[in-house]
Amino acid sequence: MTPTFTILGTGALGGFYGSRLLHSGATVQFIAHSDVEFIREHGLRVDSPLGNLHHQPVAVYAASDAIPPSDVVCIALKTTQNHLLPELLAPLVHDGTVLLNLQNGLTAEAELAAAFPQAIVIAGLCFLCSNKIAPGHIAHLDYGLVSFAPFDERGAAWIPRLMSAFAAAGVPVESQPELTAARWRKLLWNIPFNGLSVLLGMNTDGLMADAEARALAEQLMAEVVAGAAVCGVQFADHFPAQLLETTAQMKPYAPSMRLDYLAKRELEIEYLYRRPLREVARHGVRLPAVEAITRLLTVADRYNRSV
Repeated sequence: MTPTFTILGTGALGGFYGSRLLHSGATVQFIAHSDVEFIREHGLRVDSPLGNLHHQPVAVYAASDAIPPSDVVCIALKTTQNHLLPELLAPLVHDGTVLLNLQNGLTAEAELAAAFPQAIVIAGLCFLCSNKIAPGHIAHLDYGLVSFAPFDERGAAWIPRLMSAFAAAGVPVESQPELTAARWRKLLWNIPFNGLSVLLGMNTDGLMADAEARALAEQLMAEVVAGAAVCGVQFADHFPAQLLETTAQMKPYAPSMRLDYLAKRELEIEYLYRRPLREVARHGVRLPAVEAITRLLTVADRYNRSV
C-alpha cells in the first residue's frame, strides 16, 4: 500500500517531490508558509522536462492549522529553520511516523531521532536542480535522484516502501546502506559549489569554465575527501573527478545557496560547513580551505542581510 505524505516546506525541493508523488496518485498534503493562501487559490505549478504539472485544488496547510496525520513527513525546510522543527513536527509525529529528511548537511538525523524517539528517521539525499521562481511555482531544470539512507534498522525496513512510492512518481531512486557515508558523499559537491557560487557570483557553468574557480573547487573537494576519511568514510579514487565531470555537463544552474544569497535569506552555513568541520575536529584534523570558505560565507551572509 502506498504511504501517505506530508511535505513540510513547499519550496524548490518539497514542491517538486510533492508534485511528483501527487501526480502518481499518492495522497499528499503540503505545509507552506508565505504562499499558503496563494496555493489555496491558484494551486501548485511545477515546470519540468518530465512534463509541466498544475495541481488544483491542493491540500495545503499553514503550520498553525490542524493537520491530518500521514505515514511519512518529508522535511524540506532550509536547515536555517531547524530550530523550529521541534515545534513544527510535534503535532505531526505519532508512534511510527516516518521522518524523511530531505535537507542538506550533517547531523540533523541524530537531532531528529533524539527529539522524536517514537519516529522512524530516514535521510533522503536529493540530487536535484530545481528553483522556486514565484509563489506556488517551481521550475525543475534537471536530475531528481533521491538516495535513501537509514538512521537505524527501523528505517532500513521502511526504505523499500519509500523507494517504490518515489519510483512510481517517476523519481530515480537508490539506497545507501550507511548514513554517514551518504551524507559525506553529498557534502563533496555541496561544500565547494554552494559556497563558491556565492563568493564568486557564478553559477555552475561559470565555476567549471573558469580555471581558477575550478581549481578552488578541486582543492575544497580534496579537503572534503580527507575530512570524510577521518570520519571513517572512504571515496573511490575516481569519484571526485566523476563528480566534477557531472557538474561540467550539468545545465547552467544556480545552487540553492546562491539563490538564498541573492534573495538576502540566511545561508545554510551551520549544517553544510560548521557541522562537518566540527566532526572532523573531533579527530584532531583541520580543513584550512573549508575553514576559510566558512568564514568568508559567514561575513558575506551577515553583511548581505544587513544592507
